[in-house]
Amino acid sequence: MSSIYSLTGQNPEDKLGNWIGATSSMRFADKWSFFLQGELRTWEMASNLNELLWRAAVHYDFSKKTNGAIGYVRVDTWPFDDELYRKFHENRFFQELLIKSKWGKMNVKNRFRIEQRWITTVEYGTEYSNRIRYMLGFTIPLNGENIQKGTNFITIFNEVFVDLDRFDYWFDREAGDGGLNQNRLYTGFGRQVSAYGKFSVGLLWQHRPHANFARLLLSYSHNFDFRKPD
Repeated sequence: MSSIYSLTGQNPEDKLGNWIGATSSMRFADKWSFFLQGELRTWEMASNLNELLWRAAVHYDFSKKTNGAIGYVRVDTWPFDDELYRKFHENRFFQELLIKSKWGKMNVKNRFRIEQRWITTVEYGTEYSNRIRYMLGFTIPLNGENIQKGTNFITIFNEVFVDLDRFDYWFDREAGDGGLNQNRLYTGFGRQVSAYGKFSVGLLWQHRPHANFARLLLSYSHNFDFRKPD
């Protein structure tokens, strides 16, 4: 990660950054829904822009416990302490499978995702790579058996990212060939403020092969149901 902060001599690992995001799921049929996400990420608290991320996907429910999705992501990334220069941008397609279950009152999610990534810089042009991700997450209601309006809850998840390619990409030269891209461990608190809306705040630890970062996450989610009533 030295290339990210070599211009300033500062170490971004010493900074507590934050990710501020909003998501929305719009259901337009019993089995089909559309998902949108926007997220702003900073190297430091509310300053020093790191990334802007936008995600859009179409979801299909195979059952009440299993759904699949295909989608697109755009990510623009700036290096540490240099907001005027966009270091690179990424266009990404992905496919995922989400399996939900329940252990007592605890909700469990297993998510598998495959990504196709086109990463572009002025210096190196566009390079293509493949990545897989697996997330195991738990949500535990604190004041009831189920999550509904007025419920407070705790969320814990761990997600592993693995590069499938074995090439010397400019953006991963320090990490070496293939293998672990990163690991994210999160724990946070949330509240279901309405039947369709919830907010959460938590701390994420992001491990990369040559760096570790702490991030304060703030997010709000509001879902919509556009199905016509019977």
